Amino acid sequence: MVAKIIVVAIVFVLFTYLFKRAAGSLSFSKLNMISVLYYYILVFNLAGASLVYIGARNHYIIQAIKSEEVIHVTYWILVYTVLMFPAVLIVMKRIYIRNLPVRKIEAYIAGRTFFAGNRMAIQGIVIVLTAICILAIGYVTGNIGYVPIFEAFKEGADPAVLRQAAGRSFSGNIYIKNIIMIYLTPFLSYYAYIMMRLTRTRFWYMFFPFLFVLSIFVVVYDLSKAPVINYMLGLYLIEVLLGGVKNNKKFYGLVALGILIILFYYVFMLSQGAAIFSIYSGPAGRIIFSQIAGLFLHVRIFPLEHPFLHGASFTHWYQFIIPAASNRRSARIVMEIFNPEGVQQNTAGVMNTVFTGEAYANFGIAGVIVAPVIFGIIIGFIAYRIPGFKKTATSVLFYAEMSLLYISMVEGGFVDIFYSVSVIMTMAFVLLFKFMSDSGNRRYI
Repeated sequence: MVAKIIVVAIVFVLFTYLFKRAAGSLSFSKLNMISVLYYYILVFNLAGASLVYIGARNHYIIQAIKSEEVIHVTYWILVYTVLMFPAVLIVMKRIYIRNLPVRKIEAYIAGRTFFAGNRMAIQGIVIVLTAICILAIGYVTGNIGYVPIFEAFKEGADPAVLRQAAGRSFSGNIYIKNIIMIYLTPFLSYYAYIMMRLTRTRFWYMFFPFLFVLSIFVVVYDLSKAPVINYMLGLYLIEVLLGGVKNNKKFYGLVALGILIILFYYVFMLSQGAAIFSIYSGPAGRIIFSQIAGLFLHVRIFPLEHPFLHGASFTHWYQFIIPAASNRRSARIVMEIFNPEGVQQNTAGVMNTVFTGEAYANFGIAGVIVAPVIFGIIIGFIAYRIPGFKKTATSVLFYAEMSLLYISMVEGGFVDIFYSVSVIMTMAFVLLFKFMSDSGNRRYI
């Protein structure tokens, strides 16, 4: 036990040191794309895996892991991931600073932000896009037949069933649901917030609160918990980029708000009494253990209970490179094996975990070895390139949105780093707003 605790402590120190070098700062008041990933990996992956490695194994998913070998192999897979990933980021950082005219992330955050463009044209396009989002919200809720978060308050309602019904049982156009409603609405609210801070005009002071309410509805309508935290994190990150965070008080306020939201879910809809205060169940268990438990299940299941996927998790578009590509996500397969009854009854969806899990499920140890290298190169390319751009409303929007997307990729799956509709949409809308910002009087903050 003592030896394991020493190992865990050493890993934590190395992990923090490497991310500090990669991010420049881990301060909450100077939060950036890399430091956000540090805290997410620490809280949702490394903390739980370390506790399991030491011996804390009473979480209901971890109890399904009977093999001590699986526990050890999984922990060291994660250790390799969380150390190699920031090490590659450091290499990318050195390459950029030495070879391209880029600023350090800290300098980019501290720099002044300006907006230049046709304000009336931008307001017009935001109004049109918002109207489209409202129509999409009406279409999705109409297709489902009810609003899950409202339905959950009715007597006898099962939140788990309602949540799955809003997802896998949705029979409408998934592009309207996922791209226009779920993605575009919060995206527009971020842009409205930036414009409100930059221009300080009445239009944006009135329009942002409206988009904020729409966005909150969109991220909680299906009883999901994490999206609302991520949405609030996005607003905080934008505030940091705009220079509005001078100390950590605002971050602590954000954390307190997040805790209240999670407790609201569990107390009123998703929990069974005092279990919410247990480290193994309720919000603490969900945050610390549930996410990383998926990695332990991946190692247990592949290849003993299910053969390696050999690239089947990639979308069909990759079949010319990977013949097996068929969009068979490992997170779904793991859930089907771990909880077949839940899948059959539409109360269980996927068993997401850190990206290394899907890399292992597809390519075994070879996937584990290359996954953090690929993630480090691609994320480093964006994280260290954006500071080379002028700090404008669109570059701040792009930086914040890509930070959130990379969080979802790190916590979602290996193949998402190669193809993401959200990334394509982000680039398209950022370019649209940038195109409309090529002329006009500049305004600095």
